[in-house]
Amino acid sequence: MTAARRLVHLAVATLALYGATQQAGAAEFNLFLNCAGKLNANGKGKAATLDLAMRDSNETALIQRSNVLPVGERLKYKASPMVYAMVYKLPQPGTHYYNDWVHGQWVVWQPNLKRLATIRLSVDRQTAELEGELLDFNDDSLGTITMDCKPMTADDMPEPKF
Repeated sequence: MTAARRLVHLAVATLALYGATQQAGAAEFNLFLNCAGKLNANGKGKAATLDLAMRDSNETALIQRSNVLPVGERLKYKASPMVYAMVYKLPQPGTHYYNDWVHGQWVVWQPNLKRLATIRLSVDRQTAELEGELLDFNDDSLGTITMDCKPMTADDMPEPKF
């Protein structure tokens, strides 16, 4: 009888775990920002767009669409009463990690092929204005971003066409 009882407890625990993971996946992102503005670099300006999907549970912001930032990357953010502050450190282009199965990473090769290394963004939670800075590997500024954002919900987002 104790073996049957253990089997029932295991089945109940498995179902509870499955239900919790399904619920977390369904409500992945809770805020979407549609931003448009300008990128200024080297004395020149360029129109810039950015769509962010933000998730409060692990404080990440996914770049869904942009003509100036790497699409598909996740930025860590911190929310304060005034701003969402985000930082993303890009790996140096051409970086190669060599791993072994037991001890993990052991050799890193980093040729310096491109200059963009860090993206810093902040979104004012009152005015929805985004300010950002693009930095190289020496923390020298490559450009600045200024945008106006419009908060959206998952219902406002367009459905995938395919």
